[in-house]
Amino acid sequence: MQKDPGPGTSNSSAGSTGSLGSAGFTGSAGFTGSAGQDAGPPLPTPNDAAPDASDAGLGTVTDAGTEAAPTVSKKPPFDWVGIVGTGQSLAVGGGGSDQQQPISTSPSSKNLKLVDTGADPKYPIDANSGSPKWATTPLREPIRTDVPGTGVGYTDWQYPNDIQGETPHTAMAETLTALFAARGGEEDYVTVHSEVGWAGRALKDIDKEGGQRAYPASLNEARVFSGLAKAAGKTFGYGAIVLTHGESDGSNPDYGSGLYQFWQDYNTDLKAITGQTEDVVLFASQQSTVNSGASGSAVQVWQAGVMHPAQIVCVGPKYQYQYGPDQLHLPAPGYIRLGEKHAEVFDLVVNQHVAWKPVQPTKVSRTGAVVTIDFDVPNPPLQWDPNIAPPHQQMNKPWAAGKGFEVKGQDGSQLTILSAAITGNSVVLTLMSDPGSGKVTVGYALTQDGSGTLGGMVTGLRGLLRDSDAFVGVDQESINTQVTQGSATIKSVTAGAFVRRTGWDVVSGMDLPADTAVKSRDSNDQLTLSAPWSKASGQVMLSYHHDQHNFCVHFSMAQGN
Repeated sequence: MQKDPGPGTSNSSAGSTGSLGSAGFTGSAGFTGSAGQDAGPPLPTPNDAAPDASDAGLGTVTDAGTEAAPTVSKKPPFDWVGIVGTGQSLAVGGGGSDQQQPISTSPSSKNLKLVDTGADPKYPIDANSGSPKWATTPLREPIRTDVPGTGVGYTDWQYPNDIQGETPHTAMAETLTALFAARGGEEDYVTVHSEVGWAGRALKDIDKEGGQRAYPASLNEARVFSGLAKAAGKTFGYGAIVLTHGESDGSNPDYGSGLYQFWQDYNTDLKAITGQTEDVVLFASQQSTVNSGASGSAVQVWQAGVMHPAQIVCVGPKYQYQYGPDQLHLPAPGYIRLGEKHAEVFDLVVNQHVAWKPVQPTKVSRTGAVVTIDFDVPNPPLQWDPNIAPPHQQMNKPWAAGKGFEVKGQDGSQLTILSAAITGNSVVLTLMSDPGSGKVTVGYALTQDGSGTLGGMVTGLRGLLRDSDAFVGVDQESINTQVTQGSATIKSVTAGAFVRRTGWDVVSGMDLPADTAVKSRDSNDQLTLSAPWSKASGQVMLSYHHDQHNFCVHFSMAQGN
């Protein structure tokens, strides 16, 4: 069902299966709540936390990036680790085409979500309304289906009728479980998820002060989870807020300060509910479809991560994704790819206490016509991606050789880039001429070559710089594939076998050259590769997985910074 009106007006108001096991506690913990009537245990007050939550062992990282808990625990920080998802349409699986239909429909190990089996209207957002009967249920997509109801929240795409398709949550949960097990975890890593995003809405519509349903709904679910955990004898606390947002605030100059207030409010209120002492980290990805420039929301997400490194983490951009037909939303496999990336970074920051940073600049210096940008690189070495087409080949041609880099003089003029080269953890740009005594400003993936939303397009926001992260998520699979000599088009032998694949997936197998990728998913039965098949036609077994390299953030940085 198409719900999302689009990116919104800036600043407007407007595959693996598993079993549930004992963590999926229902029965008496699936309590009914209404004013003066409660068939189960009461929701905890801020001072009535899940047992031993403050001693659950979640480490912290200081603002300076030093590790306060260097030993990686073999036990989860809590029996149930909470994750709040919020944002706009990309948070709730928006897109409206058949490519957004949920595909992660099997239970995600022992990970959980909430279900209300009480009378309509379901999912009230406070304890004094409705007659809910809450219980945990295995996490799978869709994370929630629309329920009958009238009034705010039931007819305007807010919680609980906000989910539009595949969200990143099930893939994130399954990946976290797998990562923890692979590291020798002594217990199952169980995450419990809420998703309260609101399509097409600005930050002020989903924050605490906005007075809408997203924020109070997430706190209500936190109280419910806390009560269910206590009844089940489980510890419970939050590890993250995952924010997928920014298009509706593309040109909002106060977005960064709003993000920090957003984190402060969530961190304070969630900790009050659970009783935990550890901060809840905000993980945010940059929007990569709205041309908002050097002061836009995408750059401010990166800046917020730099200013508040132990509290806000920028997990990177999304220009390296294949987008749906509207060039704004992701197909279902793209949301899975995003969920896996969030899981990888979450596991490093929350579970391993690593002060993780994306591919981001640390300094811009210049000698004459040579500009050097130093970078944080999570997984060296830096590389130019071999498959993404360079930007600025049709417009903004002074930057055509910049591979995504953009240089402006002190007067704002475009300075012509002759070459871009990687040297260690730095990129060296050679300009056509020395701009003189004035300071230059370097941007990256900031300027579109066309108008409108151009996600994934060669005329959209994009760049080629990435690290060498070898992480492979739970989506990896081998598929029997029909190949034709001299053709880049391949077909699945079994009907619909490419349903989990998406553009820029890594493809490997017999006789394929290195760096082969899926150029586009044409259908569930056909893909186009980045290079033609060179050997004899026939059937071959090929391996596929999402590309989880860390691509350089959208940024703007002046010389000397």
